[in-house]
Amino acid sequence: MAKKSKTTKAIIASLLATSAIVPAMAVSADVDGSVKVNGTDATSRSVEAVNTSAQATKTIDFKVEDATGMLAKYVPGTGSLIEREGQKYIQLNLTEQVLAMVDEVLVDGKTAVYNYGSKMILIPVSADFKPVEATFTLTTPVGKMDAKATLTPDPASIKQEKTESNKPTKPEEEAGKPFAPGKKFDSVADGTYNVTFDTYAPETNIGNYKAISSHFSPKAKLIVKGGKYSVQVEVVEKSNPMIAALKVNEQLATTVSGSATEGTRVLSFDINSISDLHKSAVHVVVPAAKMDKWYDFGFAINTANLELPKAETKPEAKPEANTLPAFVYADGKNDLSIMQGKYLADQVTVTSTAGGYDVDVTFPEGQHLNDFTVTGATVAKKSEEIVGENTVKIYTVSVKDITQMYNATVDLSVRFGDFKYDEKYPVQLQFGGKKNPFTDIMKDASYGSIVSLYSKGIFKEADKFNPKNNVTRSQFALMINRALTLEVPATTKFTDIAKFDAETQSAIKALNGIGVINGNTETLFAPTQDISRKQAALMIYRLLEKQGYKATGATANFSDVSAKDVEVVKAIAELNKLGVMTGYEGKFNPDLKLTRGQMAKVLNNGLTVIDGLK
Repeated sequence: MAKKSKTTKAIIASLLATSAIVPAMAVSADVDGSVKVNGTDATSRSVEAVNTSAQATKTIDFKVEDATGMLAKYVPGTGSLIEREGQKYIQLNLTEQVLAMVDEVLVDGKTAVYNYGSKMILIPVSADFKPVEATFTLTTPVGKMDAKATLTPDPASIKQEKTESNKPTKPEEEAGKPFAPGKKFDSVADGTYNVTFDTYAPETNIGNYKAISSHFSPKAKLIVKGGKYSVQVEVVEKSNPMIAALKVNEQLATTVSGSATEGTRVLSFDINSISDLHKSAVHVVVPAAKMDKWYDFGFAINTANLELPKAETKPEAKPEANTLPAFVYADGKNDLSIMQGKYLADQVTVTSTAGGYDVDVTFPEGQHLNDFTVTGATVAKKSEEIVGENTVKIYTVSVKDITQMYNATVDLSVRFGDFKYDEKYPVQLQFGGKKNPFTDIMKDASYGSIVSLYSKGIFKEADKFNPKNNVTRSQFALMINRALTLEVPATTKFTDIAKFDAETQSAIKALNGIGVINGNTETLFAPTQDISRKQAALMIYRLLEKQGYKATGATANFSDVSAKDVEVVKAIAELNKLGVMTGYEGKFNPDLKLTRGQMAKVLNNGLTVIDGLK
């Protein structure tokens, strides 16, 4: 007998494996394209499997906030409240038109979109109903877009509905079906465990579903890390060539070892519970049989006789309150706002919570305050007290990240005799600021730029920053190159930089090599010379052009900028329009020396423009 090729063997193995799955599942396709499983329309699973109006027992109101305001407009502020195994979900009640535009919703990197015949969005919420950050991917009439939103549930709005049943339902499992779970595991110690699993018929949830189980080894590995679970299963050799993909809870499994051409293959996927039945599907592709179909089934670990060690519970630490500086920046700038210290105290009290931090913000003259809101955070009034002639108000701002800069709105009405004004001020708040090792910048107008660049590694840690000192040409080149890490030419014509450290030499070579900086002559860079505002403007603008910025033809009528120097005029005009460098009282002062504080602001503004070009 002639020896069969690997390709022929693969086709035969696929056909043999197909014979096991096709007759058992009695698959047929109707003219309309719907798939029949044992005579039942597999696409007809209703949303009732998870949550119908007859099964939903509670509703909850919530607030939707996003930068564009689009989601807040199209997402109704009331949803169905579902609970499963102690995890609460809010089902968004979207119209069919809006739901059709939603491609994906991610919460903490995991999908919140489920499809049980009908698409639905289930947003997981914590037991204390903390705000939830979600990213929506939408396909709209004008194109594809991502929208980040904060959903803030209102637990006080929860209402009990008159229902046929108060029994909670599970997103992964149809209610009232035969699936019989084994032990429940609240927590499991980190480690890798040998387990077995079973597969279940999709319509009945009855186990020992041989049409699927015959293609996998019954032994699996359960991997627990940090309270999260993943499972590794092995596709047997006879079925490996025909199994194109495995999907569990709408997420595709990844290949850990082996290949799809021969031998066995190990696939890995995440699960959110050890004890539940998980909605799964396998993609079978057999070109020789003209087969390319997904087959549904249920996956569950056999837990009846499973012994797993519990995770050690650490004693809950009592929250400690810390006093940190608060910084209020004028909207869209790194300059401190005039509100700093007067209308909003320059210190806050921060307490750690399970979901992040509670920040107590004090308004010393709170009698002028009408409202205070913070985007991406929950704000609640904590106290109000009359102190002398003022009303001191304290608000608690609940945030997830204490290092983030938050957009806020302060609504003030001020009355002093005949003087009065009513205004809503958009500002940026920073609680404690990013890590700041410098003792001499706390009240400097460039504080925000300095700590931002320090956090990126552009400035090195020191006791003092010396914001009023001048910047040399070599220092400015060094800061720019730390921000961008440009490729360094092997040689340079400059003969006066040899005594500088290797990092500074590399920065000068790199920026000269791409045409951002020039020397005073062909061979002299003048590294110790203080840099002027005009020279800094030229360097930053050349850098923007190298990164893809296109000139807009902007003009700036500074009386002290000579029209003879075309490149300087263009650089200053474009940077002025972008807000990277500005003048004062009609003058740019091109020959004034650039201070270290000014350098921080100019460089930080320039890098912000570059980030916008990517």
